[in-house]
Amino acid sequence: MSQALDPHAGHSAEGIHLPKPSFTPLIWAAGFMLIAFGIIINSAPFPGTTIPQSYGLSALGLLVILVATGGWLVGNIRERVHASETPAVAAKFAMWCFLGTEVIIFGALIARVLSIWLVDHTAHVVLTQPLTSLLLVSLNTFLLLVSSLCVVLGLSSIESGNRNGLVLWLLATAVLGAAFVTIQGFEFSKLVGDGVVFGHTQFASAFYFLTGNHGLHVIIGVLWCLVVIARALRGGFTQEDHLGVEIFGLYWHFVDVVWIIIFTVVYLI
Repeated sequence: MSQALDPHAGHSAEGIHLPKPSFTPLIWAAGFMLIAFGIIINSAPFPGTTIPQSYGLSALGLLVILVATGGWLVGNIRERVHASETPAVAAKFAMWCFLGTEVIIFGALIARVLSIWLVDHTAHVVLTQPLTSLLLVSLNTFLLLVSSLCVVLGLSSIESGNRNGLVLWLLATAVLGAAFVTIQGFEFSKLVGDGVVFGHTQFASAFYFLTGNHGLHVIIGVLWCLVVIARALRGGFTQEDHLGVEIFGLYWHFVDVVWIIIFTVVYLI
């Protein structure tokens, strides 16, 4: 009790760390609003606006979000270097809160796809009818599922004190994630070559926004995985302390689950 009342208790490793006030959430909100306005203008153009202008708004919103995220990450890394370790419960809770916001974003994008499909059941045919397209995306889904298994095996390795096993399994995860993005890029290029570009139809626009947003998350996950591998090679994780691996695992599994839903909604229904 005396420790809880001690004004210096917050400086201990067990203290609760309160982040400094930040404008980052407001900047994120502004970025998402720009993206939303771009989508609205693209769906129902206002007088005096053009399709390129709607693309520009959405692109500007994405740029604002990326810059704000980069600044937030740099600030957090600097703060973590000069501050005590964040308690495991707080770190996991923060990640679950972040994933909760991601559920809202992906939920809205998936709902948009479903709303278009309910109006026109054939809207997705031009994208998913070819058998080669379905086989390609099925392969991609398999790769992403295997990558999740690799994360589980990597976490199991470090829990057993096997650092080399952690590095190898996470390296496999990064390779599979990169392969997923590469195949998705090939799919996009094939669709563009067939004339199915962003703005071709409402479903095409919703498709590119949804799958492109997920692909961006996979790219971020691959980069994050490489950072975790680099830290593991420097001995940053032990059998007793591997919180960073667990946090990364939560993010990667979430990305995989979202893709299973996307695969079902876009390609199988």
